[in-house]
Amino acid sequence: MSGVTFRRSQELSRSNGLSLFLKSKDGNPKNAATITYSVYDFTTGIEVLLPPEGRIPVNASVGEYYASFVIPVDANIGKYRIRWQFREYVNSGQAQVLQEFAVVADTTQVVSIPGATPVEWDVIRSLRVLLRDNNPARNYHFVPPSGEESVNQMNRVFGYIWEDIELLEYLKVALDIVNMYPPRTMYSSLDQLMTENRGWRALVLTGAMVYALQALSINWIVDEFGYSIGGVSLDLEKSSKYQGMAESIDGRFKEMLSSDTGAKATVKIIRGLQQSRYGIGIRSSFGPSVGRGALTPRRFIGA
Repeated sequence: MSGVTFRRSQELSRSNGLSLFLKSKDGNPKNAATITYSVYDFTTGIEVLLPPEGRIPVNASVGEYYASFVIPVDANIGKYRIRWQFREYVNSGQAQVLQEFAVVADTTQVVSIPGATPVEWDVIRSLRVLLRDNNPARNYHFVPPSGEESVNQMNRVFGYIWEDIELLEYLKVALDIVNMYPPRTMYSSLDQLMTENRGWRALVLTGAMVYALQALSINWIVDEFGYSIGGVSLDLEKSSKYQGMAESIDGRFKEMLSSDTGAKATVKIIRGLQQSRYGIGIRSSFGPSVGRGALTPRRFIGA
C-alpha cells in the first residue's frame, strides 16, 4: 500500500491531507494559473473516477494547495489515486501530477509487510526520513525549459523511491555487517538490538543508507544514456552521484563502527584463562622425601 494512508470517514485537511507545493524555477512559491484535481478508486488495478471530476483544491498559501474531501464510510479498502492538473500560465501547456494513497478500515492496517514488527516499522520510518523519502509529494517545480513546452503531456508520479520491504532488507544487511565486525556481536534481529543496545540505532541506520543509495545507483546505470544529433547533445547520468553519496556515508559508517571511540570499541571483551588438560602437582618445598604433593584445585597450575 501507499505510505500515505487514510481511514474510512476521515476528513482530509491541510494538516493531514494530500498537498501539492508549486515553485518557480528560482525556488520561490508560485500559484498556478489554473488547477484542479480528480480522485480515482484504484483498488482493482483499474482507475475508476469518483465524481465529481475536476475538483477545486484549497489554496492555503502561495504555491500551496490541498485536496479537501471526506473518505466515504463504505469506501473500498486499498489503493487510490489523485490526479492534479494545472497550468503555470493561462496559455501554457497543462501539467499533470499523480499521487497515490491508501484507504484502510483503521490505522492499525498501515503496514505493508506481513509479519513486520512495530520496531521494524519504526526503524523503516526513520530510514525514510534520513533518505528524504518520507514525503515525496512535498515539492514540485516548474522545471522544464520553455523549449520543451510541447512535451507537457508527460505525467509525474509522486511515490516512494524505495519500497518498505527494500528498506527492511537494507537494515538487516547493515545489522549483519555490524555483527560480523570484530569483536563479533550476536544481535539476531532489529528488535533485539533496540531492546539491548538502542544506542547502536544510528549505526544501523547509517549502514542501511549506504545499501539504499548503492541500489539506486545500480538502477540509474541501466537508465543512463548519451544522445547527440544536429550539434545538440543530451546526457542523462546520475549513478555516479548516488554512488559518491553512498561512499561518503560508507566512510562515516565505518568510522562509527570501528574507530577508537566507535561502537565496537564499547564492546566488553572477556578473555578466560586457557587451562591445559594436564597439570603438575605441587610437592613439598622440602623435597620429595617429605611426601607426595597434594594435587588439589587450589594447588593446580595450568601447564
